Amino acid sequence: MVEHGGGRVVAEVTYSAEPQLRAAGSFAAEMRRDLRVAGPVAWQLFVRRLQAGYRRSLLGYLWLVLPPLATTGVWVALNAAQVLRVGGTRVPYPIFVLAGTVLWQLFVDALNAPLAQLSGSRAILGKSRIPHEAFLLAGAIEVLFNFAVRALVLLPVFAWFGGAPAASLLLAPVGVAALLLLGFAAGLLLAPLGLLYADVSRALTLATSVLFFLTPVLYPLPRAGPAAVLRVANPVAPLLSTTREWLTGGAPAPAVGFVPVVAASLVALAMGWLCYRLARPHLISRL
Repeated sequence: MVEHGGGRVVAEVTYSAEPQLRAAGSFAAEMRRDLRVAGPVAWQLFVRRLQAGYRRSLLGYLWLVLPPLATTGVWVALNAAQVLRVGGTRVPYPIFVLAGTVLWQLFVDALNAPLAQLSGSRAILGKSRIPHEAFLLAGAIEVLFNFAVRALVLLPVFAWFGGAPAASLLLAPVGVAALLLLGFAAGLLLAPLGLLYADVSRALTLATSVLFFLTPVLYPLPRAGPAAVLRVANPVAPLLSTTREWLTGGAPAPAVGFVPVVAASLVALAMGWLCYRLARPHLISRL
């Protein structure tokens, strides 16, 4: 055992190709111990990366809000010019698009975070005593921070269009957590393969580009017809729609599929963590 920053005790790690589940009790105890240590270390990693990430940027955090503002501007202009027929929305269309874009980016950031964090720390994964969970948690903190900065843009837009806070806003953190959970769980499941093959990262970029147009980010999904199946077949759809409703004063009841998707995401997160821990010795030997 050795001391880490802040006086935390970090165990020395020995990677072995021996089946880890042969001693399931020790394996579970090691996972719990690493998770306890990971929290404070993750915060330190997040702060250092945040300071380093914008040190040489003129616009700084503006880069977090410019993409959703640009996307919103383009789609509002296309809708106003009737180039596209989006259909009716419960709230003014700029609010609908901006809230949808900010929430979509939250999901995409969460999806990419596990692989991005582990890939960015590839050189030290096998040499450092820092639990790998610390890198993953640092990624989750960064995703939430980026979302909080982007969400600030919603305030003046709401005020401009006469929006007022509603009671459903109190439920919005639940929806935000659900989107983070879904994206992070899926990203963690893919992370072991992504560390070995660059194809996974490219496939994620392609998949999210397609899924963007199959999710009610820019337009509401139809309630009838063949496209209506996306309301239940696309797991992001009920989470994003529900969270946007809560943010904008809509109905408090979640959309159909919200609860099952959250439950499945919790199972996927546990499975992803377990799979990564089992794969970790083999990954370290190949990195």
